[in-house]
Formats: sequence, C-alpha cells, structure tokens
Amino acid sequence: MELLERLRSHFAHSGIEAYLHGGFVRDTLLRRPSNDIDLMIGGDSKEQARGIADALNGTLVALDGERGIYRVAAKTFNEEHWTVDVATLNGSIEDDLRQRDFTIDALAVLLIDTSLPPGEWPIIDPTRGLDDLRGEKLRLTSPNALLDDPLRLIRAVRIAAKTEFEIDAQTADAIRERVNLLSMVSAERVREELLTILSLPDVWRSVKLLDTLGLIDEVLPELAPARGVEQPKEHYWDVFEHSLHCAAFAEKILDPDFRAADLAGKLIPWLPWLTGYFDEEYADGHVRATYLKLAALLHDVAKPETKEVHPDGKMRFLGHPVKGAVTTKKILKRLRSSSKATESVSLMVDQHLRPSQLAQKGELPTPRAVYRYYRDLGDVAIDTLYLCMADYLAARGPRLDLEDWARHCGRMRFTLQEKQVQETPERRQRLLTGHDLMTFFNLTPGPELKPILEMVQENQAAGEVRTKEEALTMVSQALGIQPVTSSVASGAQHV
Repeated sequence: MELLERLRSHFAHSGIEAYLHGGFVRDTLLRRPSNDIDLMIGGDSKEQARGIADALNGTLVALDGERGIYRVAAKTFNEEHWTVDVATLNGSIEDDLRQRDFTIDALAVLLIDTSLPPGEWPIIDPTRGLDDLRGEKLRLTSPNALLDDPLRLIRAVRIAAKTEFEIDAQTADAIRERVNLLSMVSAERVREELLTILSLPDVWRSVKLLDTLGLIDEVLPELAPARGVEQPKEHYWDVFEHSLHCAAFAEKILDPDFRAADLAGKLIPWLPWLTGYFDEEYADGHVRATYLKLAALLHDVAKPETKEVHPDGKMRFLGHPVKGAVTTKKILKRLRSSSKATESVSLMVDQHLRPSQLAQKGELPTPRAVYRYYRDLGDVAIDTLYLCMADYLAARGPRLDLEDWARHCGRMRFTLQEKQVQETPERRQRLLTGHDLMTFFNLTPGPELKPILEMVQENQAAGEVRTKEEALTMVSQALGIQPVTSSVASGAQHV
C-alpha cells in the first residue's frame, strides 16, 4: 500500500520504533478495506505526528494533547482519504495491548514488517486475539477492560456490527452486569458510538443486540416504556418491536438490492436524482441515511404516554407525533447533538404521519398539498417520505398487503414527481415582488406583504397562476381592492 510504504520510509529515516495496531491490523488480516491507521511509537508522538504530516502532506490535529494522541489527515495520490492516529508507547507493546478492549483489537505488528504480505506479518498477540479472529468471536482482553473505559460497553456492539462477529457469552454477561457504568461516559462519545452503529449494515442485528445486552435502556431509556405496548390490529408488533423493525426497514428501503429483488421493494419509488442523496453528509459527520434510521427508531417514542383505549376497544395515540418530537429533542440535546441534527430528526418524528395524510385514502395529493408539504418540512421532506414508507412496512410486517402497499407507494411516488414539476423554471420564477404589491395596490412596506407573496407562490406552484397579470388579478380578488394602476396588463408587459 502506498501510504504504508511512505510511513515505513519516514520511520526508517527517523530511526524511531513504530507499531501498527488495533482496527487497521484486524481489518487487514480479515482482508477488509480500512483507511484508518493507528500507530504506537517509541518517541515523542507530537513531534513524530508533525513529521508524518509533513511526509504525507497532511493536516495535524490534536485529539488528546494531554495524553499525547494526535491525528494526521492525508490523501494518497489517487485521492483516497486516510487518517493516521499517533500515540506514544509507554512501556512494552505487549503490556499496552493487554490494556486494550477486545482481543481482536489487541494485535500489533512492527511497521518495518509490513513490507511482507499481511498473511506473513509477525503478529504481536498477547491476548490470543488471532484465535478469536479465526473463530469470529469478540472477547474482552480482561475482566477490568470495561471498568477502564465504560464506553467499551457500547463499542462492543459497534465492533460486532462492523466485523459481523459474535460477542462471546462471558463478554455479553459482563456487559449486562455493568451497563450502568455507561452513565460515566461523556454524552458526545456515546452519541458517536450510537450513530456509528446505526450507520453500519444490518441495523436490525445491531439494535437487537443493543436490546439484549440492556444497552438501549441505558442509552435511550425513553424507549423502554414501549415494551409490550399493544397496538391496533393493523400492527403486527408492539410499539417497541415496531420501532426496532422501523429502523431495519429504513435501511432496507434504501438498499438497491432490496428494491430490485423483493416484491415489496420493487414498489418503492426511486427516481434517478435520489442516487447519492442519503449518502450526503448531513450533521455531526454523519449522513442522511443514519439520521433516517435514528428517526425511525424514535418516531413512536411517545405512543405509550398517549395511548387511549375507547369503550369500543379501539386504540388511539392522539398527539404522539408532536409529543414524540419534544421527547426526541430532549434525547438529542442530552446526547449533545448539533442543533441541525436535533431540529431535523425532531421534525421528522413530528411529521412522520404527514406523507400518508396528504390525500384521502385512494386519492393522490393535490399540487397545493404537495407544495405545503415541501415548504413546511424543508430539507428533510424527502427523508420523511421514506420514514413514512419504513413505518408502513414495520406496521404490517409479515401481513403486508401488496395491493395496499402499492397504493401507498403510488402516493409517495406522486409526491416525489410533483416536487420535480413544481421546481421547473416556469413554476419557480418570481411573478410578483413586494415592490409590485406596493406599486399596484398602494400597500405599505412591512411583514403583511409576506403572506400575500406566499399565496402567490403557492398558487403558482400548484399551476393555478402562470403570469404576472394572473397573479395581480388573484391578489386583487383576495384583497378585495382594485390595482392602483389603470392597466394591470401594462404591468404584466414587463414580466
């Protein structure tokens, strides 16, 4: 690898002993790509990190200056992004590895030995991590590993998800016994692990593992009351299981293989311009797809507190989206999420039913309803459409009726297509300005002009107003006053 060769060259000239360790060694031995390198060096980490940054033409960042941990962000010649984390080795490499979290991450190799093929690397393995690597098992390096850093409680799920390994029974028991230690970890670190878990494939396996280990109750205790809360007959699962399945379906509907091969998946609307949309970095370093799964997990968080059973046996959860949005906002603030992430996920929870309510059953939404939907939801309008579809699939589960699902997807498809129609130049060009309203109707400047202009824009988007003359006529009728100018048409000539 080009970057390893450059690192070998750098340390060969410096004469400093350096070890590759952790996830990079693990992933390389598993023949999985990794662009994150961890280095342990027998010298001043800051000085060496600065030298690496110069050698790689990268950027140096202090991750933890007090503990001597630095990061170099760099690019290779083919524009691949890499990070190299550098720390000072205190004592022997074997002693350092024994203090790691899991045996498969307690592996190291002397940097000069990486000139050999990975299968021939002389691996330093004081905790029998190679045996666990072969057995696809995640095991703690020692009974004290969780006490040394309680974040490892949830990191276990992240590593299990990334490697697709099983957590061994003793490690799982140790996690269950110590879940309360997670409260000692900073909210930011917990949030990052949770979002990373949601970003990885097979989110269903991950959220179920979080649940069976008792970690959901610790990280998202607001979900706990949903266990066993029965739902109407349209729902296959209780509120808690439905929420977990909703996150799983959110992942599925974004999967092109699912949309190509599954009978239900083939009905999901997907337009060419959506390609790459959910892979966009959105907030806190995570992409839209991750926040869609988070919103799916939390969308019914307020159902337990809003549940009512009427004398006829019918169940209602009135107001659960609004109350759920309030709870979601509290959760994300507690996890120290950015304001963008907090407001966006809360809005998705608040509006998760709206796409299915844009029209009466069996009908398509009106252009006006579609315009208001996109206006109100802004840059999470599309995300919320797909949340609504995931919610639908998670409600019906194995009892999904393909004909009803096809009709639901048809409404979602129309809502997506109508967005394209309303964004054509003829629908988006500005027909009237505030100056026009003051000129033609003798109105004074002020906030009163805004709703009038919004009315014009809405009617234009709906295709009911196409020219400036039509817009002036509509405003005249709405205000009940005639234009000041003697000829509206004369003003329209200057469109």
